Amino acid sequence: MAARKAVVDPEKRLQWWREARFGMFIHWGLYSLLERGEWIMYCERIPKSEYAALAGRFNPRKYNPDEWVAAAHHAGMKYMVLTSRHHDGFCLWDTATTDYSAPKTAAGRDLVAAYIDACRRGGLKVGLYYSLLDWRWPAYWLGPEKAPEAWAEFVDYVHEQVEELVTRYGEIDILWYDGGWPWNAEQWRSQELNAMVRKHQPHILINNRSGLPEDFGTPEQ
Repeated sequence: MAARKAVVDPEKRLQWWREARFGMFIHWGLYSLLERGEWIMYCERIPKSEYAALAGRFNPRKYNPDEWVAAAHHAGMKYMVLTSRHHDGFCLWDTATTDYSAPKTAAGRDLVAAYIDACRRGGLKVGLYYSLLDWRWPAYWLGPEKAPEAWAEFVDYVHEQVEELVTRYGEIDILWYDGGWPWNAEQWRSQELNAMVRKHQPHILINNRSGLPEDFGTPEQ
């Protein structure tokens, strides 16, 4: 039986973060092709099928995350955070949960893996953004009271994706949730979710957007 990883004292987890202070946050996904922001699918009411067709064009042949890392270093940054999946549901890593991902469409490769490798080569802390909500799932819009079975399936999908991200790539330093609204931590099963994350990644820093305070807050707007 595998030994359980020791829980790390929060103050020790946070020491590097308090000293770093400055990092790079990268929004990147299918929406980049349309050049009107990551909310374009929602704001312009683009149908799911029409938006999904972008995956056939999203093939970043010049993708070079080492250049991102070099730019971060030049600016004095200590960490990076990449959108592994935004609200549109398109995954930049090789997930087993859906074919709606970079490796299974035009890009043909795991873009998260390349980003993490570049961060490690450059000595930067590794952060992954993950949106809890997914606009493609009717269960997200209906919620747990109107569609309890569909909601449970959706939340299982979210938990499975997060577990992939924290078990496939070695040590991850930051998990940056987003998109929890309008549902609460109990409905997302956030305590269970974050306990799983910390079991695999005892040193990880988690923000507050799963509805629980965790390690740091992320005020916006």
